[in-house]
Amino acid sequence: MPPAGTGSLLKEIGLAAAAVVVALAARVLLDPVLGSKHPYIFLYGALAVTSLFARWQIGAGAGVLGFIASHLLFAGGREGAALPATQDLLGSLAFAVSASLIILSGALFQRAHGKLNRSSLLLQESNVRADTVLEDLREAEERMRSVVDHVIDGIITIDERGTITTFNRAAERIFGYTVREVVGRNVKLLMPEPYRGEHDAYVDNYLRTGKAKIIGIGREVVGQRKDGVSFPMELAISEFRLRDRRYFTGIVRDITDRKRLEDQLRQRLQDLAEADRQKNDFLAMLGHELRNPLGPMSNALYLMGRAPSDESTMQQLRSMIERQLQQLVRLVDDLLDLSRIIQGKIDLRRERMRLGDAVRRAVETSQPIIDANGHELDVDLPERDVYVMGDLIRLAQSISNLLNNAAKYSTRPGRIRLRLVLEGAHAAVVVKDEGAGIPPELLPRVFDLFVQGEHTLARSQGGLGIGLTLVRRVVEMHNGAVSASSPGKGKGTEFTIRLPVLPESARPTPLPGAADQERPEAPRRVLVVDDNVDAANSIAKILGLFGHAVRCAHDGPAALSVANEFLPDVVVLDIGLPGMDGYEVARRLRASEKFAKSVLVALTGYGQQGDRSRAQEAGFDQHLTKPADPELLHRVVAGRTHTT
Repeated sequence: MPPAGTGSLLKEIGLAAAAVVVALAARVLLDPVLGSKHPYIFLYGALAVTSLFARWQIGAGAGVLGFIASHLLFAGGREGAALPATQDLLGSLAFAVSASLIILSGALFQRAHGKLNRSSLLLQESNVRADTVLEDLREAEERMRSVVDHVIDGIITIDERGTITTFNRAAERIFGYTVREVVGRNVKLLMPEPYRGEHDAYVDNYLRTGKAKIIGIGREVVGQRKDGVSFPMELAISEFRLRDRRYFTGIVRDITDRKRLEDQLRQRLQDLAEADRQKNDFLAMLGHELRNPLGPMSNALYLMGRAPSDESTMQQLRSMIERQLQQLVRLVDDLLDLSRIIQGKIDLRRERMRLGDAVRRAVETSQPIIDANGHELDVDLPERDVYVMGDLIRLAQSISNLLNNAAKYSTRPGRIRLRLVLEGAHAAVVVKDEGAGIPPELLPRVFDLFVQGEHTLARSQGGLGIGLTLVRRVVEMHNGAVSASSPGKGKGTEFTIRLPVLPESARPTPLPGAADQERPEAPRRVLVVDDNVDAANSIAKILGLFGHAVRCAHDGPAALSVANEFLPDVVVLDIGLPGMDGYEVARRLRASEKFAKSVLVALTGYGQQGDRSRAQEAGFDQHLTKPADPELLHRVVAGRTHTT
C-alpha cells in the first residue's frame, strides 16, 4: 500500500482525477463515432491506472465520479434522451462489477508489491547484518588467536586419539617444540615415563567409562622438553565437543621457578625451626647456668649472717662466693664476647708474640678446673720459640676454652695432652683428651652456635654451648683455622688450632706494662665514683687493703667537687651516673690542668667495643667492666696493667 503521508495522498487524488479526465476526453473525441454506445469504455483504463498507483478508496471514488460523468455525458444523461433502457442498466451493472474487480485486483497487487518491497528491504538488512556479524566473528577470532598466542600459559588441544591439533606460542616456549613439529603427533611426545606409558590406557578408560581422574581439575604433573629434560608443571584439562568429535584442551604452566622457591622456603623454615630450637635450648641452659652460682652464693650469705664467727667457716664461705662469682663473670664475658665477635665489633690487638706465651697463660687459667676434675695435664712445647702475629689475650682465651672443654667432658681421672708443634708455615696447637668424644653426626656442627653434645637434666658439665664458636671466630680473625676430630662416642676428642707463623728473625714487642712490673708500688690517692653506694664502698675497702687512700662520690657534680678538693692520682669512675654521666665528668676533669696527669679508669657495665671507644674519646685511660677482679683493679690503679 502506498504511504499514508499527506503529499502522497494528494498525488494519488491528482493521478486519479487526471486519469478520469483523460478517459472522458478520449470518449468525447470518439463520441461522434460511438454515440451512446460504450459510455464507460475508457474508464476501465483510468480505473486500472488508479488502482495500481493509488489507494483502493481513491480508485473507488474515481470510478463512481467517472461513472456519473460518463452516464450523464454519453448514456442516459444526454439531453432529450429517454429513461435508461434495460441494456443501459446491464451496462451500468457490468461497469460496476468490472470496476470493482479492477479496484480489487489493484489493491491485491499493491499489497503483494508492498510485501515484496518489505521482503527486499529485510533481505538487504539481513545481508548488512550478516556482513557485520561476519566481520565481528573475524575480529573475535583474531582477538582470540592473539590472546591464545600471548598468554603465559601453554594451551594444547588434542582429539580423542591424543593427536595434537593446536599448540600456542607459550607451549612452544615451554616445551621447546614448534607448532609444525608437534601438530599431528601424539601428545605423549610431551610426557616422560611413567606418564607416557600410562596415557593411552587412561584415555581408553575414560572414553569407555566416562570416569575422569584429572579432567575438570588442576594438578601438578611432570612434562618433558624437546631436549629430554623433565620439569614440573601445572595442568588443567577440559573437554568439549565439535560436531560428533571429542576434543580436550590442556592448559599448562611451567612451575620450575616456583618449586625451587618453595624448596628454598621449606629449607629456610626448617633452618628457622632448628635455630628456634637451639635458641630455646640456649635460653634454658642460660637460665640453668645463671641460677647455679646464685644458689651457693645465697646460701653462703645466709650462713655468714647467722653462723658462728668461725674464721675457718668464714673463709670457706668467702671462697665459695668467689668461685661462684667467677663463674657468673665468665658466663657474662662469654656472652659479651660472642656478641662483639658476631657483629664484627671486636678489636684485636695483634702484635708479634710468642705463641708459647699464649699456651702458658691458657694453662694458668684452666689449671684450676683441670685439677678440680682430677685430670692430669701434659704440656709439650718446642725448644725453639714460635712467633705469630696475634692478640695474646684472645689466643690464650681460645686455647683455655679448649682445655676447659677437655676437663669438663673427660672421664675422671683423665689425661689431657696439650702440645705446640711447627708445621711448615703454620703452627698447630693440639688439645687431646680421653673423654666423651663426639658422635659422627655432631662433628660437622660442633663449632656452630649453641651446639652441644648429648646432655641430661643433671647438666653436670655446664656451659652455654658458645665456647667453640668463640674459638672458631677468634682463630679465623687471626687468618687461622680450627678443626675437631674424634673416633666416636666415648673415645676422646682432638682439637687443633692452626695459625700462620712469622719468620724466626721477627721478635715480639714487649708486652704493655712489662717495664712497670719492676717499679716499686706506691700508695695512690683514689677517687671512686659510683651511684651504687654499696659498690663504691666495697671498691674503696678493697683498694684500702692495698694501702691506697680512697674517697667516694655518688653522682657527677659531687665527683667534680671532691676531685677539686682531694686531687686524686686515679679516678675510678662509673658511666651511668645521675646528674652528669661519667663521660661528661671525664671531659671536665681533662679540661683542668690540675688533673692532666691523673689516671681515669672507667668501671662500668657497658663493655662493647663502641663503649670502649667512646670512653677513650672522653679522656679515659683505662676501661674495666663490672664486676672487676680486685687484683686486676689494684694493678690498674698501681699502674702495672693496661686494659683499654
